Amino acid sequence: MDNKKILNQFNKKANEWLVDLRMMDEEVIQIKPSETSWSISEVYDHVMRVARSYQIPNLQKSVTELAKRKKRKNKYGIAIFDLGYRKDVHIKMEKFPKPLVEAFTPAKRDKRDLVKDFLSFIKEVNELQDILEKSGKDHKQYHFMFGDINTREWFSLIELHIWLHDKQKAKIKRYIETKELCIEC
Repeated sequence: MDNKKILNQFNKKANEWLVDLRMMDEEVIQIKPSETSWSISEVYDHVMRVARSYQIPNLQKSVTELAKRKKRKNKYGIAIFDLGYRKDVHIKMEKFPKPLVEAFTPAKRDKRDLVKDFLSFIKEVNELQDILEKSGKDHKQYHFMFGDINTREWFSLIELHIWLHDKQKAKIKRYIETKELCIEC
């Protein structure tokens, strides 16, 4: 996949999320279907936290001398990045290394702040285009679930992560509209 297509894919998904966020009321984005589930504001916050604390730093690191390579890309990385396989999965954060869980745990945010931050996030991700343009397939950084993945794959992981949370966001919205029990929101 070329850089322009990767960037367009991210912008399309991010703009869908931005429009959706702008259309929801402050009260709606704070509703949690259960004690253990997240609100919509927390889903947005989580997506940005993961990108800013893990995906973007590793993308940036992949083009430096500090890049760490531990294991070749595994079957999961090949399926996702080489074959374009996307499966609706439900990943529990508790299975991640403890420092990542702490960094990825979302905070409750008010709508105005969240919209402003999401706009800033979209801009930050788009500013990575220069790194994408300068990177090659040999620029890699280790990902604990996929093995060594290259800069473009780190970038596409940002959009993939948003895509993975689409279903969660839809379930929360359905709960808000219907008060239907939501087990895995």
